[in-house]
Amino acid sequence: IAVAGLSAGASMAALLVIRYPDRFKAVAMHSGIPPGTADSTASVMGAMHGLRLPVALDACTAWPPLLVIHGGADHTVSSGNGQAAVQLWADAAGARAGATRSVQRGQRYPMSVTDYKRKGRTVATLVVVSRLAHAWSGGAANKAFSDGKGPDASRMVWTFAAKQFSG
Repeated sequence: IAVAGLSAGASMAALLVIRYPDRFKAVAMHSGIPPGTADSTASVMGAMHGLRLPVALDACTAWPPLLVIHGGADHTVSSGNGQAAVQLWADAAGARAGATRSVQRGQRYPMSVTDYKRKGRTVATLVVVSRLAHAWSGGAANKAFSDGKGPDASRMVWTFAAKQFSG
């Protein structure tokens, strides 16, 4: 099973994987806060704005790989949360960041992609989409919380998850 979510759903997806790592092969978070960052309704607001640090998690190499997609212009959930989520995952697995690469596909927003690896295995990938606000990247332009100008997040999630099942 692979699980993905947007905003609060992204955080829930990560929490599911942390609690039940043996049931999942991949997890994708789009524009959410790292697991363990908020524990009440009041703390969520600070976490969304990047004012709370996630609680360090126990070392774990059993979690499935994580893909984080976050908009660089997200003012609802600070884009720093994407970096914090990936760093939390990487630290728990003892992974290190590789070189960040810039990707531009056609007229879509550019993105920066960083892979975090441990012993040659990708533990987490961070995709920061330039100019993307709090919306599903590459979604239908006429829908709320969707931005058709961003790279196709659905395709990125599908491709990422498929790699975990083929290896």
